[in-house]
Amino acid sequence: MTQIKLIATDVDGTFLNSQRQYNHDRFDDQLTRLAAAGIRFVVASGNHLGHLHRVFAPTPAVQTFVAENGSLIVNQGETLFETVIPNPIVNQVVTAILADDHLRPQVLRLSGAHGTYINRRDHPTDEASQDYFFNNIVRVDDLTQVHDTIYKINGEWPNETIQDLAAKLNARFPGQIHATASGFGSIDIVAPHMNKAIGLMQLAKSWGLRKEQVAAFGDNDNDREMLEHVGLGVAMQNGTKSVRDVADLITPTDNDHDGVLNVIDAILAGEV
Repeated sequence: MTQIKLIATDVDGTFLNSQRQYNHDRFDDQLTRLAAAGIRFVVASGNHLGHLHRVFAPTPAVQTFVAENGSLIVNQGETLFETVIPNPIVNQVVTAILADDHLRPQVLRLSGAHGTYINRRDHPTDEASQDYFFNNIVRVDDLTQVHDTIYKINGEWPNETIQDLAAKLNARFPGQIHATASGFGSIDIVAPHMNKAIGLMQLAKSWGLRKEQVAAFGDNDNDREMLEHVGLGVAMQNGTKSVRDVADLITPTDNDHDGVLNVIDAILAGEV
């Protein structure tokens, strides 16, 4: 019998296919079988909580979220843990990014408890509010004047530069932030020493689980620490090389062919 008692998964590029869909009926059946086997299911994502609620609305049994790259952990609607970026640091980072032509992104956002904030000057219409990833857009005149609990700063740059840019941001603000590439030309900036692994292990410990009892799925750089620090780190066949290199297992099929669901079946069958 499998020793796994917690399964966590990233969302885009991992659990969802290229059309941002998943097999609702198959997964709903798996959730029933996971519960019967005493295995918890957790979503571990860089996205904000409202977006994750929307994605998993067709399968309402999903009620545990490690959101914002580990900075916000919610179970059954209750916030268990949160790690914020202090507002003075937010303002320093935003000011530095916007003032440097080599760092200035195509889009810059602040992900807070009460909204995702964007600059009105850069996005004068409501078009940005229709973005797939953000259903809580708030337009403001100055990002440094936002007064909210900020979990994450998010920016979008050309894909080929994001790993180098994340490293530059970490070097520019040592010990103050943690910047990581999150896919789709995006970089997530969270509190220092925070990542999905920290958030997930914090949750697992609160449930009395050891890391050996945790499995996690991911496809991108912001999943790397999580896959390294769990008992069974599963990289997607379509994942980046850096993630596949640290994984214990690579899914036999990619995200367009139920890669996560197939391995969950193997876990339930005691084959993994």
